[in-house]
Amino acid sequence: MSHFSEKVAQYKSLMEKGAFLQVIDKYYDEAIKQKENNEPSVRGRTTLREMEEKNLDGVHAVELEIISMVVDEQQEMVMGEMLIRFHSKKHGWKKLEEAFVQKWEAGKIIYQRFYYHTIENL
Repeated sequence: MSHFSEKVAQYKSLMEKGAFLQVIDKYYDEAIKQKENNEPSVRGRTTLREMEEKNLDGVHAVELEIISMVVDEQQEMVMGEMLIRFHSKKHGWKKLEEAFVQKWEAGKIIYQRFYYHTIENL
């Protein structure tokens, strides 16, 4: 397994353990650019960390499973699908099926985009 593949495997493990803030601190580049569907892009690790803290404050629990993942070592790209189940403090249990694309550089995620349709009730 290459160094890049090992980093991605560690990233996946932390995500599935629910260590979302640790993932941001460890794997997001300071100048990361993130886009969700057709929403405007968000830039910066600090901004994304603040957004994640706010999201986590709104839930009792989160379960995340990366269902499939393709790692392109030459281009340092990762693509995959994940299933997120969360218990919203306001709306109960929800489910989100999401595809993602990431571009890495020097061991950090510099760009990621998420694609999803709707958040469903469980």
